[in-house]
Amino acid sequence: MITANKNNLPIDSIQLELASRSGVFAVCFCFLFSIAAHFFHLPLWVSGLVVITLIWRSLQNLGYVNSVKNWILVPMVVIGGVGVFAEFWTIVGRDAGLALLTVMTSFKILESRNHRDLLILIFLCYFLIATHFLFSQSIFTAVFMLITLIVITATLITLNQRSDDVSIKERLISSARLVAMSIPLMLVLFVLVPRIPGPLWGITNEQRGGVTGLSDNMSPGAISNLIRSNEVAFRVDFKDELPPQNQLYWRGPVMSAFNGRSWYKSRRKALSQLNLFTTEDATEYTVTLEPNGERWLLALDLPIQLVKSSYMTLDYQLTSLKPINDLRRYTMESRLNYQVGLDEDPEYLELTREYPQDSNPLTIALGQKLAAQYPNKEDIINHVLNMFREQEYFYTLSPPLLRGDVVDQFLFESRRGFCEHFAGSFALLMRAAGIPSRIVTGYQGGEYNDVGEYLIVRQSDAHAWTEIWLPDRGWTRVDPTAAVSPSRIERGIDDALEDEISSFRIQNKNPLFGNLLYSWDNLQHSWNDWVINYDNNKQQRFLKKLDVGIEDAGDMVIALVILLMSVSTSFWLVGWYRERPLKPAAYEIYFRRFLRKMSRIGFDKQPSEDSRHFLSRVSHSRIEQVEQVARIINLYILIKYGRERNLDRETSELRDLVRGLRV
Repeated sequence: MITANKNNLPIDSIQLELASRSGVFAVCFCFLFSIAAHFFHLPLWVSGLVVITLIWRSLQNLGYVNSVKNWILVPMVVIGGVGVFAEFWTIVGRDAGLALLTVMTSFKILESRNHRDLLILIFLCYFLIATHFLFSQSIFTAVFMLITLIVITATLITLNQRSDDVSIKERLISSARLVAMSIPLMLVLFVLVPRIPGPLWGITNEQRGGVTGLSDNMSPGAISNLIRSNEVAFRVDFKDELPPQNQLYWRGPVMSAFNGRSWYKSRRKALSQLNLFTTEDATEYTVTLEPNGERWLLALDLPIQLVKSSYMTLDYQLTSLKPINDLRRYTMESRLNYQVGLDEDPEYLELTREYPQDSNPLTIALGQKLAAQYPNKEDIINHVLNMFREQEYFYTLSPPLLRGDVVDQFLFESRRGFCEHFAGSFALLMRAAGIPSRIVTGYQGGEYNDVGEYLIVRQSDAHAWTEIWLPDRGWTRVDPTAAVSPSRIERGIDDALEDEISSFRIQNKNPLFGNLLYSWDNLQHSWNDWVINYDNNKQQRFLKKLDVGIEDAGDMVIALVILLMSVSTSFWLVGWYRERPLKPAAYEIYFRRFLRKMSRIGFDKQPSEDSRHFLSRVSHSRIEQVEQVARIINLYILIKYGRERNLDRETSELRDLVRGLRV
């Protein structure tokens, strides 16, 4: 029979150590600190449950309320799980999983009674901080999680010390020291552990709905809603000189079908060969694309090469084989002046002339009138552009709400619209006049970061323009927004709508504050490049640049083991050096020599025996050198315990006395 102690008590009868009052408060604070940033991501009722349980457990810890009984707690746990399922219709995935973990941890706090429960809660907090990277991988998040890690570790130290004598400051310092010691190991693992394809953190399918960005269809108001967002869509590093602002058209989804109100994409096959006519050199650049959950890859109009795991459609839209669920970095080449599409498929040209006959009759009539009036198609294009330029059309972020025949209402009534209004109405007029046309959405312009020497393109730079097809020119970009608001294309959205939109441009801030923001964005850009986007290819290039002979995964494993052993050995050496015995003072060395001489004649000083008692014992033996022994012991006591003395002279005298002692 297994026993636990002298009284033969069964193991299950041994009472667990009860949780201390300070430990409960520390764990409650630790959990709140770990989960607080998630309050923006959790349902309101889950956040409320966290606050209520923490307040209840704190009051219980102070003795103001009773503990929650198990017959109440168990049904609450079931209701919490059902509530999470009802909220998300699943209990797996990022959002639902986080909500379920939070609910169950909250109930665990109510149920906590002993020291072991508090330790379990601490390790749950360690797991919670990792979930923050599922929502953001920014530098700010990493720094905040580092602080949270220090707080959690300090709480763990508090639980294990079981004492209130150590101050909070000392616990935090000890925690920070432990975390700092782990950083070299973390760096070794980060650099050398073989990388899986793609970054570690990415957005999942259920997260795509919350990502702001372009869509595969366009209706009035679609682009103007994006303008109000200052989120970064992508950043661009140019190999050579930055192109002019009016040539920065970033090509995205291409829409060829129109139902009378909305434009949307039509299915097109992959392009097998790009027939491009140009007389200028290619522009080379590298795009760092933020996650958007879609498949299109942004590129300067017109891209002339593919990205790995991508294809280009027949309408020159660069498309990824998989959704962009994590940071994507790719190098591209584009031709800014080009002639393309001269051999376009007749069936597709017919599609780009189609329009609903039963909607927008005034617009269709105007287009047909222009076709009869001008035999030259370019004259039709110029007529419409001059109409936008000369008549009272207004480029505005807040156009009136349009219903029914939206193009007719815009062209002939409100005359107030955003880029999608002008692009959509222009394309329909062209189709009514017999000219093939389509809508291209993407981004136009960007802001140059002088600190990092790259371009920042935000969601507020979202734009829509038109492409028309002419027999002798192929597909040609025509941007009607440039006719009604040239400043939008030449100088950006902030200049065009300075009275309607708060500037998102860093360059418009105070010079000092602007330089700080540029530096911060550059730091974030470098973080994205070297940390978030540190994939297998970047790892191989980095290790090759080190030129230390690491060629494959086997070499990486060997280097990993060597470096981990080196770091561990360094820690051991530092610890040994700090804990090594201090070199004794000179007078202690001379006194030890004296004791060794006395030991040879049978007088051993016991560890618990003080010097005067030892002298008394030696004096009673009546040895011949008793006076010299007495002088040595008394001088030693004087040096060690005396207040005012000449240490060097007395130490020299002690040395001479010990040397002169003959036994």
